[in-house]
Amino acid sequence: MPKIISAAMPEIEFKARPVKGVSFYIGENVVDSITDHADIGYTENKEVLGLLIGRVLKDDEGIYVKAEDAVTSGLDADETSVRFNKDAIESLFESIDKCKGDSVVGWYHSHLGIGCFLSDVDIRTHTGVFGDEAGFAVVIDPSDSTLAAFSCGSDGPQKIRMIIMI
Repeated sequence: MPKIISAAMPEIEFKARPVKGVSFYIGENVVDSITDHADIGYTENKEVLGLLIGRVLKDDEGIYVKAEDAVTSGLDADETSVRFNKDAIESLFESIDKCKGDSVVGWYHSHLGIGCFLSDVDIRTHTGVFGDEAGFAVVIDPSDSTLAAFSCGSDGPQKIRMIIMI
């Protein structure tokens, strides 16, 4: 049975960020996991999707996140769309329970041969889940091995800098 997560926001830890001005940090292991998943999808001509699990932190500059794990479950996918299979949601929650982090800090998905950007559907998905909060979207195009990170605040989607942590 999945853990019950409170709707109340936990206390956000105060910790100086490793690089000033950067709000998104992602583990090298997470990038490897996303890349491997996208490569499998690419060989099957299907987009892939997953969640980024990590920690929300703050310092004098404000809020930033560290993505420490990536999870996925069964998907309904083809070459231009992807979503979680409704019958696999419980296994997705079980995977989240086993992760290092304590928050869903973002999501990832692939585009096949069309580059890294957020489509109108991606923007609606992102803002529906994260609103203006600290949540990030990672898009990977395995056809040319490109990867980009985005935020979707009140200014709309913005490509952002990210630091890959070793």
